[in-house]
Amino acid sequence: MMQIDEIDNINQQIIDDDDNAAIIDSDASDIDEEEASPLLSALDDLESRVVTALNEFKSHPGTVGSTATSAGSVKQSIHQELASILRPVVEVSAHTGPSTARALASSYPQNYTIEMCVDEIYTRINSELILPVILESAQSDTIPAKRSASLALFHTLHSEWCKAGSYLDGSTSAPSLAGPYGPGISPGSGHVSAPPFNPAEGQRRNQIKSARRAELLRRWVQSAIPNLTPGTFTNATLDASAAGRGVLSASAALKPCLRYMAERIGSADDAGALRLFLPVMRMIEGVLGRIFLERTRGGESTSMDKKGQVEGDALRSSCIKFLEIVVLCFSKKELPFQAASRMKKDNVANDFSLEDLPPGHPIITRESLEEIGDYAFSTLRGLVLLGGQAAIDPNLLLAAAASSSSGSNFMGGSNPFTPILDILKPAALAFLNFETDAEKAEAAGGDKNAFTLDRANIELDFGLSQKSYSLSINAIQMLATKRPVYFKESSVCLARRAIDPPGTSDNDGVLLSKAAITGIRTHLRSSCLTLLRHFLSVTSGSWEVLADALKQAGMETQADRALKASKQQLNLMKGGRAARNRAAVFYEWDTSADDSRAAKRQRDTDDAQARVRAAKMARGLGSGIQLPTSMVDACELVLLNLDNLPPKRPPVASSKQRKQPIDLDFVVDAVVSNGASLTMEENHWYDRDGGDGWAIEEGEVGEDGRPVLTFKMNSSVLDAGMKIAQGEKVKDTEKAFAEQSKLASSMAFSRVLMSSSNARSSAVADFGKQIAARLALTLEGVKAASEIERSHVMTVEAVESSIKKNAETEEELAGALEFALENPLVSSSLAYDLTPKGLSSDENEVSNAAASTSALAMRILNEAYVCSFNEDKAKYEKCLDLFVSSVVNACDLSNQNPKDNERKRIANAAASSLPHQLGAAPFLTPSSLNLVSSLCDIDEVVKKFSTKTPSQTIAEAAAARTAKAAAEKRATAALLILRDVAFQRDALRGSAVDCAVAIASGRLPASAQIEDKALKLVMNVIFPKNVDCADKVITSAAKELEFATRFAIENHEKIKKANEASARKKEKHGYSSKSALAPQSDEEKQALDRVRKPVVLVMALAVRRPEIIKAIMENGCRDGADVLAKAIRTNMPKLARAAATKHGAAKIAVQVADMASKKEAPLLICFLDNLVTAADKSLPSQELIDACQEIQKARLDADGKPDIRYIMPVVSGIKRVELLKELPDFVKGSDEILKTALHRMSERLGRYSMIFRDEPDPTENTLRGMSSCEQMVYLHQLDFHAIGIPQKRYLDVIRVCLEDDEVFNDRVVQAALDYISGKFLEGESLPLAYMRTIILTCSKHESLHSWICHVLLPRLVEGQVHSDKRQWEGWMRCAKMLENTGDQGISSLEAIEKLPE
Repeated sequence: MMQIDEIDNINQQIIDDDDNAAIIDSDASDIDEEEASPLLSALDDLESRVVTALNEFKSHPGTVGSTATSAGSVKQSIHQELASILRPVVEVSAHTGPSTARALASSYPQNYTIEMCVDEIYTRINSELILPVILESAQSDTIPAKRSASLALFHTLHSEWCKAGSYLDGSTSAPSLAGPYGPGISPGSGHVSAPPFNPAEGQRRNQIKSARRAELLRRWVQSAIPNLTPGTFTNATLDASAAGRGVLSASAALKPCLRYMAERIGSADDAGALRLFLPVMRMIEGVLGRIFLERTRGGESTSMDKKGQVEGDALRSSCIKFLEIVVLCFSKKELPFQAASRMKKDNVANDFSLEDLPPGHPIITRESLEEIGDYAFSTLRGLVLLGGQAAIDPNLLLAAAASSSSGSNFMGGSNPFTPILDILKPAALAFLNFETDAEKAEAAGGDKNAFTLDRANIELDFGLSQKSYSLSINAIQMLATKRPVYFKESSVCLARRAIDPPGTSDNDGVLLSKAAITGIRTHLRSSCLTLLRHFLSVTSGSWEVLADALKQAGMETQADRALKASKQQLNLMKGGRAARNRAAVFYEWDTSADDSRAAKRQRDTDDAQARVRAAKMARGLGSGIQLPTSMVDACELVLLNLDNLPPKRPPVASSKQRKQPIDLDFVVDAVVSNGASLTMEENHWYDRDGGDGWAIEEGEVGEDGRPVLTFKMNSSVLDAGMKIAQGEKVKDTEKAFAEQSKLASSMAFSRVLMSSSNARSSAVADFGKQIAARLALTLEGVKAASEIERSHVMTVEAVESSIKKNAETEEELAGALEFALENPLVSSSLAYDLTPKGLSSDENEVSNAAASTSALAMRILNEAYVCSFNEDKAKYEKCLDLFVSSVVNACDLSNQNPKDNERKRIANAAASSLPHQLGAAPFLTPSSLNLVSSLCDIDEVVKKFSTKTPSQTIAEAAAARTAKAAAEKRATAALLILRDVAFQRDALRGSAVDCAVAIASGRLPASAQIEDKALKLVMNVIFPKNVDCADKVITSAAKELEFATRFAIENHEKIKKANEASARKKEKHGYSSKSALAPQSDEEKQALDRVRKPVVLVMALAVRRPEIIKAIMENGCRDGADVLAKAIRTNMPKLARAAATKHGAAKIAVQVADMASKKEAPLLICFLDNLVTAADKSLPSQELIDACQEIQKARLDADGKPDIRYIMPVVSGIKRVELLKELPDFVKGSDEILKTALHRMSERLGRYSMIFRDEPDPTENTLRGMSSCEQMVYLHQLDFHAIGIPQKRYLDVIRVCLEDDEVFNDRVVQAALDYISGKFLEGESLPLAYMRTIILTCSKHESLHSWICHVLLPRLVEGQVHSDKRQWEGWMRCAKMLENTGDQGISSLEAIEKLPE
């Protein structure tokens, strides 16, 4: 579509340039087609509706008409009447236009696309019609009511455009259904499903949406600024009315503008943000000037009389409300401790704070805006405390008043904040001076709450009426609750004014009646009571002054209740769930409402608790009672349940076994084992009398007075064990003994493991884990007990998941999986602390989780390392892989379910302790480092948690942000592990660097932020460490480049077929690619994204090690690696720019040329080409030109001559006289080489394209490059016989230039023909192709017909062109062509008549 438009524009320009151009016959058919076009018909209909409404609005007299009311209806105001007139404009602009575009695209898919229809309708209806007309009316209409209606229309348009289906649709979740390209409904509603969506198209639509939003906001701000300028109307009342509407419009526009600027800064579009920021600052300056500069301008009565003050109070009230919005937007939301999680903003779209403004902009900074907010807040406090604005020294405001009154534009200044601060700062300081004096007197008096102003000596610029005073108090109260950073100052301000209320001095009575004074006093007290009831009054320490103010007002009881409620609210926020459940909150003013219902709920709660206690006691100890942590409580619980024990043991399967008496030991075993001893299985001999296998004998008493104990095993038991160990044939009873021995070992191991984990003594816990580690590696083949089997299953699943993710280490992980299945106790121990236990954890458990995990895992690893000396050498490596896999799996499970707090706690503890564990491990393996790298695979997690759905609650969004931050923290810990291994373990340095480079290059999956961190780790940390680290990085980068090359070659055919299919599709629709380096299909785009990262990494290294460029070119020129070559060409400018800066352009050019082979010539030429374009806009240096000429001489073409392609990048800097010598070589080349060379010659001579330059000094050749006009002249003057080219090639070269009408346009051709004809008059002969070029020009450029007929042909006659037979034939043919052209006033008859007889 763009190409068609460009051709139409060029054709129209050609016609416009020729005053005598005639309309050709085909225009009539074109007009008929336009009339039949559905799109044009729809546009005409929409425009007619809009124009009708706008004409009615423009012709409206500005007073309420008789047609505004109907029988029985309420009379409309002028603003309502104007809004109803403009309502069709809003409907067409926001809703009818987009829906018409969608209808046209769906009805005529073969003719229109949805983008085409939407863009055309938006441009014609909004950009070119509605917005300019409304802006003009808002800025210059002489009727204030119509100005107000125009200002209000911008707000209405912004609101309507943001609705579903319109241009700024932000409420539709599916991008393909969002307006204006979709109906603006959610998928699934109304049986509508979201069609497939191209991300690239979505990005383009977002850019267009942002541009439309910027256009609306910019015009909105521009419409408000002129109304804020003083003297808009000569009548003071009308001027104040227009200014008031301007202030209201500015108040509505400020937050949307700030949110847009924040988005632009976040997208790194600093210029886009600044384009809107500067008018916004001008708008703020205008509003502030209308409230603080009126006396300086002389627009308001300088006396404090009531009449002068009342006239400007309506405008002043609007300005105070605007001042509140400025403070709200230019301040932070920092909240104390847990309050940040409680006080959530009600609506994100309707709020803005400095935290929403991204850092990084050079001008729009948080600090500058915060300074404005602080001064504005001080000004608001002054209005409340003084009842008006303290008198400002006029000399301080003269410059600001002059700038604002004259409407001077500060946008070109160095600091756009200065005019605003010049107004706000004196206003704030005028109040702060009085406040400081009063505080000093307060400190001298000793009463910290005493604050008295000498109001009799305070001069005010203006006083506040009841309305403006109430707005000021509301602003202070709102800022205290919405911006806790201002809570204390706001509380002190309101309390001081409540202590010293209006009506106590003569100045207060100017604008305030007695009823108004009473209302304001009541308002101040209620605001103090509201702030005292807020929990921040306790945390900020402002409760004292608030309570004191209320007590002096006789509200001591209400103050005590409010203070009690605030403290109770704070305790609930700081306490846990149990504290909140136990809390008794009584609202004394509401106790009579539901007394019976509250009593019933309390009784139900008491009855439920009693039933739970009774049920526990009835069940007895057999159900397994958890002993309390207190020994006293435990004993009390045991004694309480003694009566509930059954008189005899429950019946079991075998009644022949002896029954154990119920004694104290029986009870203690039942309590300690949580009832397990009551349900033991009689078939398990080790539960019943396993101790009988051992005998204890006491020997003689030793020197220490203690007998020597000897332990002996039963001989039958020992014999059975020996047979099983030696593999001899055993009996069934002995076989059963072997099976139960393993089962007994499993249960004993489980008890040891759980006891060591739950032990309170650190020494006991460490000893138990040491025993567990030894037993786990000793008891091979023993299955895990049911209590720890879950840990074993988790380890197996973790290894299986790691095998799927890490194909490179599949063999090593397969061995680890086999080891885990053969040694369940080892796998259970390694993952025991990583398995959720289902118990709530307190702070101590969280803090000790990392130590617990480290202790048990390190015991297992150390035991495995010791065992690997004498047994299986790979046992330690397998244990290490099992452990790391378990940690990675724990982190993955936490990412999958962010609401599971226990999994999150386990994952955080494991990831935080992993660097210390691996740092203390005896040695590491490459497979373990690959597993550690998989912690960075959080791309899906980041995308999942970064996308907010409309149904997502605030709590869910907070949990998603926390989970995302935790996942990124764990991934960062993995990068730190790789860094430590690379620095501290020489043997594994290569493997660690390989992993880091693979993450940075995108081969190992990771999120974009982690890839960026990995790239910084490789380039800024590991590479500069030492030479060995740098060599390892380069080796790893070369491997990644090789992987990328293989990927490109393997997918070559697939990409080729996809590109061909895409090309056929584009050709069918008339599209063409704008850039040769742009991806032609989705498959190629994905492949480019895959190979781009390793290419960028290797190029970054090549700047420091230029010899790596050889590998880049070598891989990029391999057969089938077309995608890689395209990625290299795309990023070659960055490499060339950085290499030229570091090493010098000439030096690096020669160095790269020496490394490149003949096959790599295309990329070498690309490198040289980008070396030149990287050198700003200046000409190539002579050193670089010499280097390219040296390269040309060294690299010969197929004919053994210097290859001209190597000097093409620098021809713009070569002297013109030398280019004339090289021109024949360019002509002998292909058309592509010729066109590229000609473009290069003239790329720095755009302003001279239609000029043939003469040497400033004829004795010295200084001109460089060759303009387009000069190229055309010199090509005509070529002696094709002398340079050895056929005449056909000579003529074809000129034809090729004429066909390139973007470079050699009609003006360039005219200049060249004019120069040659001038030389012909001086005596030089005409070139052979001269008349042929004139004939081709007549056919191609109708705009030159007049010049050729009336100037050029007569000039040639004057030079006696008839003397040359060949040129004369050409002259006659040209004259014949132009004899009857049909153009009015254009004919060659005049030139023919001048011919000699």
